Amino acid sequence: MPQRILVVDDEESIRFTFDAFLTDAGYQVDTAPSVKVALDLVAATAYDAVFIDILLGRESGMQILRHVRENNPNCPVVMITGAPEVTTAAEAVRLGAFDYLTKPVHQDELLRIARRALERKGLLDQQETFRLRMAAVFQSIQEGILVFDEQFRLVDINDSARRMLVCDKDVVGRTLDELSQSTDCSTARQFQDIVTQRCLGEIYRMQMHNTLGQPLLVSLTMAPLTGQAGRETGVVLVLRDEGPPLRDANADSA
Repeated sequence: MPQRILVVDDEESIRFTFDAFLTDAGYQVDTAPSVKVALDLVAATAYDAVFIDILLGRESGMQILRHVRENNPNCPVVMITGAPEVTTAAEAVRLGAFDYLTKPVHQDELLRIARRALERKGLLDQQETFRLRMAAVFQSIQEGILVFDEQFRLVDINDSARRMLVCDKDVVGRTLDELSQSTDCSTARQFQDIVTQRCLGEIYRMQMHNTLGQPLLVSLTMAPLTGQAGRETGVVLVLRDEGPPLRDANADSA
């Protein structure tokens, strides 16, 4: 399926020229002469790239840029103008424009920017797909997973860990010190030393209590998060529920 591009310009000759160049290159092209028509099109279609003239009569193409960036953030937007100014270019970049073209736009330049923009879109889509797949795996596995950064701040926790420890999602963003001193996830104080002292490997059948004071028997595994340069950027803590807690033999004999 050909990649789809929207061209927004109030000059019919520009729309015709862009349409011809991009269609000949194998892209599917829609055109719009105004902000209203453009907003209707982007609301109905997931474009792979959008080219927008900054001045659309008395209207501004920046309005379309804002809308695309908010509703289809992976879609690259290229701004076009016949009178470039530093302040205008800076505003376009601030709002997230991918690139900036000055009229008259030559065919080879247009196609070069289009290729770059669509390559960028493809890369972002791949990254988004990978992130969503990993998030689905993260939330679906039975083991509880807690991810800490290098300052021992909790950056993520899956549903299994929240159910096991009986804590809410709002614990994310807090340090181990903050968690251990609060009632929201008081369980944190029970493995604070393990994390801060980097006790890597598995601790088998460790007895602990959840936030409600209920006993747990878990196996705990910790592994470092290491970047490409070899620098540790945090740790991952994995909790596996081992079933009912061990019974206290002394309590039984009493």
